[in-house]
Amino acid sequence: MVTPSTSDDERQTSSPSRVSSGSDPAAPDGADAATRHAPASVPVGGRAVDGDGDLAGMPTQTSVTATRPLPAGDIADRIEGTALPPRRPTGDPGRWRAALVVSTGILVALTSFAAGMLAERDLLGTGSTSADSDAFGRVAEVGRLLEDEYYFRPDDPAERDAFRQRLVDDALSGMTQGLHEQDPYTDYLPPVEAGPAAAQLAGQYEGIGVTIQPVAGQLTVIAPFPGGPAERAGIRAGDILEAADGRPLADLGDGEAAQYVSGPAGTTVRLTVRRPGVAEPFEILVTRETIVQQQVVYGWLPDWRMAHIRITVFGDQTTPQLDAALDRAAADGAVGIVLDLRGNGGGWVTAAQETIGRFVPADRGPALFERSDATTGEQRPEPILAGPTAAHDTPLVVLVNAGTASAAEIVAGALRDYDRAMLVGEETFGKGSVQRVHTFDDGASARITIAEWLTPSGQHIPESGLTVDHRLAQPPDPEAGPDPQLSAASRVLSTGGWSEVTPRW
Repeated sequence: MVTPSTSDDERQTSSPSRVSSGSDPAAPDGADAATRHAPASVPVGGRAVDGDGDLAGMPTQTSVTATRPLPAGDIADRIEGTALPPRRPTGDPGRWRAALVVSTGILVALTSFAAGMLAERDLLGTGSTSADSDAFGRVAEVGRLLEDEYYFRPDDPAERDAFRQRLVDDALSGMTQGLHEQDPYTDYLPPVEAGPAAAQLAGQYEGIGVTIQPVAGQLTVIAPFPGGPAERAGIRAGDILEAADGRPLADLGDGEAAQYVSGPAGTTVRLTVRRPGVAEPFEILVTRETIVQQQVVYGWLPDWRMAHIRITVFGDQTTPQLDAALDRAAADGAVGIVLDLRGNGGGWVTAAQETIGRFVPADRGPALFERSDATTGEQRPEPILAGPTAAHDTPLVVLVNAGTASAAEIVAGALRDYDRAMLVGEETFGKGSVQRVHTFDDGASARITIAEWLTPSGQHIPESGLTVDHRLAQPPDPEAGPDPQLSAASRVLSTGGWSEVTPRW
């Protein structure tokens, strides 16, 4: 059985440590299409990693670990123990801070970053079954029958352990996958898939550096990480990954496909790529690396005397890096800020609340509402979180696109609701549900949808995404020249309107 290590009512869960000191790693050369063309692009912040490769300050339960062999009885315990408390937590909302909001994109680091807006992290263990688990007895019994009778079961003890573990993981994954037609974000992630989620939010991981998402059964690149090995090798947003080292990816599940693409630093993967507008698929060889992701990248726009601040993910380092970027903007004498959330698939909701608090005073109202009862529609406000640095009066515009999801949509929606900023670019992804993360002692996790988020005005985030105030599509090849969306956002911020914006490419 699994049991939460902390009271579900208290909403107190293990949260990642925030590291605000240490040396700042160099920013990637091609941080994004905008900062490539900004004359002065400066990275902000850093992330410490200990000597064993575990992320400093992160709970050890969320680091990547080898799957432990299960004794025969654990197959029943693990399956039966997935009946988790369904009731809505109560208590002071200020007491919970480990909340994660991510899009359906799979961040290919070591393996994958699973979908969903995740609200809390409970550390779970395995133990004896409970009376509530009787309904899962048939699932456990089928597991025993397969172990005892299946003709192709392996004889080697090590292989039998792996076979047993696969039965457990497949059974648990099947429970949540059956819900995906209505709710694609409730999921069970084996250890090899759950670990990279924490690593990516911590800011360092191994892989090719790309966000992928299944679209109509095809593994589609949402965005390569700025300056990462995939981008340098020529991978573009919109590319379809058909195969990895000759292994077709279309017939695989999200996590399994990501495992073929990802791998340890220094190894290579040959990707078969189909690109819209190109007649035939082609191959790209990518060398995997240890990727240090700048969660906030600062750029200076001298023609406009504005700061361009891009937030790539709402992770462990976002808030201190954002504070440093705002301090830099003030020192540079910025007359405005372009807050770039394009391609930001989400992250910790706490970081989103803190980001809102840098631009909106905390006493203006809530950062968002949580609706945790679909029947009554009851809503609970979650506060704006203020900090030592603020830019409450600096003119602001927010850049968004189809890769802007979840926590990033909460930030964009809140800044517009409070008349703090206009949204420029393209409609956002459309992801407004929240999942609680339950982490098992071997690093696996169960992510259960428990609520929906709404913007401060009570607006639900529709599946079609947030609409923008000024729509401007990115050209097919953003590498061909200056970033028109960034130029348009700068002009909107400068003129306070759209009439003078007539971009051409």
